[in-house]
Amino acid sequence: MENLKQHYLDELQPLSNLKYRDEIKIAELKENFNGTSIEIRKKEKLLEEEQWAYLSTHPSKRLHSFCFDDDDDEYYTFAITPDEPVLSTEEPDNSLSMGD
Repeated sequence: MENLKQHYLDELQPLSNLKYRDEIKIAELKENFNGTSIEIRKKEKLLEEEQWAYLSTHPSKRLHSFCFDDDDDEYYTFAITPDEPVLSTEEPDNSLSMGD
């Protein structure tokens, strides 16, 4: 019976070592992930700062289209004066009216 217990203990020892190694690997992966996340955030912040610096030194032409300055505008009045009447005054040839 003692041999059987020792046999099971011998088999469990590598398994517990595997679990321990897995925990170490998980901790390493978490650390690498956290480090990568920090680097990504730093790069995003740097890119954002570069974009703001670029926009402050090179204003976009598209932004000017939104600014409307009407101080210099002159006011115009338009009148439509057609040469011919807008509505016809003649009776159409194919009238549907039922006459006399």
